[in-house]
Amino acid sequence: MKEKILPDESNKKSQKKKNKKCNQFKYIIIILCTLKYYYQKYYEEHYIDNFDMLTYFYNVNKYSINFEKKKILLFDYIDSDVCEDINAYTIFQYYQKMNDDNAYYFVNENSNLYKSLIEQNKTKNIVPIKDQNDIETLTPYFYEAKIIVQSFASHTIQYYISRIKHIKFLYLTHAVNYFKKNTIAIELKKLVKEKQNIIMTSPYEYNLYKKINLYEEKAMHPAGLPRYDRLVNSTKNESENDCVLISFTFRNYDDSIFEKSYYKKRLEELLSDEGLLNYLDQRNIDLVFTQHHYDVFRGRKLNETLFPKVKFKSQKFLSKYIEQCSLYITDISSVSFDFMFQNKPVLFYYLDIDDPYNFTDKQYMKIDQDNSIYFDNVFETRDKLVDKIKYYVDRNFVLDDELKDKYDNMFFCKVNITQTIVNIISKITNEK
Repeated sequence: MKEKILPDESNKKSQKKKNKKCNQFKYIIIILCTLKYYYQKYYEEHYIDNFDMLTYFYNVNKYSINFEKKKILLFDYIDSDVCEDINAYTIFQYYQKMNDDNAYYFVNENSNLYKSLIEQNKTKNIVPIKDQNDIETLTPYFYEAKIIVQSFASHTIQYYISRIKHIKFLYLTHAVNYFKKNTIAIELKKLVKEKQNIIMTSPYEYNLYKKINLYEEKAMHPAGLPRYDRLVNSTKNESENDCVLISFTFRNYDDSIFEKSYYKKRLEELLSDEGLLNYLDQRNIDLVFTQHHYDVFRGRKLNETLFPKVKFKSQKFLSKYIEQCSLYITDISSVSFDFMFQNKPVLFYYLDIDDPYNFTDKQYMKIDQDNSIYFDNVFETRDKLVDKIKYYVDRNFVLDDELKDKYDNMFFCKVNITQTIVNIISKITNEK
């Protein structure tokens, strides 16, 4: 006797069959879109512009509704290997330890990190790309992604995120955005606001963003920078000398103005200060200088041979010296927060606040009297700066209790930051 099929069961089977056919049809459409894209690009040698890419993405998005979207795509700075950023990579390592195969990390194919991963045979779920415009590599991952987590704002990736409906987004930021208040709004214009979630590291930063009113409060997530977790258990290499690190942000000068700027002149004066260099040398303390990658890119690299007592290092290796050095000298670099996190003294040197050639950046040099973020360690003259350097060297770089408390209060979280962010990612992706 033939078994009766209940109406509900029959409908379910029928619907399942339809869905399967529908999915097969969508796969075929996507394959056809992809073939057309490559045919135009390579066979017809047709120039693929942003409109062509957008059309391709639109078709992929339109016919990928039923694809399983479970990938977590993680990006740091991907356009070159001139600077080091490991925030998203730190999260990726956490997922790897948890055996979560849905997390993918995108890395510049020419970077030291990627070369190192190849040597260590640790390339599982590592995706090498040329730069942020490597759409051919990125596309297959985009339409299977549930969230993109990025530490640098990228125009191109944001452009396509805005047109792929299902993707959610979390902006880690590559550093604490506080000192350059006037650039925050410009930077964040690159991001798709309606899909935006952002990690906040400091209450100062959080309050500033609320004041600017760029985000809804629910989109700002207190946590920290994942790379800070590496600093918690870091230890100095005892075989190397202690060191003082100097790095400044770049200036928006024209090249001709840069050569006669106070910025260049006073930076060179600091790096050749015989009194300071001899003082440090007598105590086996190295002076380390890293020049901003943008200045290096613009061909403004300082002549190292003029400063034989200074150790010039690339920003590719900045994290090593953040851990090794005991004191930091800067103007408004956000690396200062990495030092504060470790309770290491930070000295702010506004070396070109009176520079007649400095128009666009002078606004950043203004001291905000309404907050205590600078903790009085702000200097406009080299003599006073050098005196304070010697003060901290003589104290073995130990902060007084009041300053240590202020540094500690700079941060929402000083332990398990990466785990906190992974929980935030899970919360965002589970929201409807």
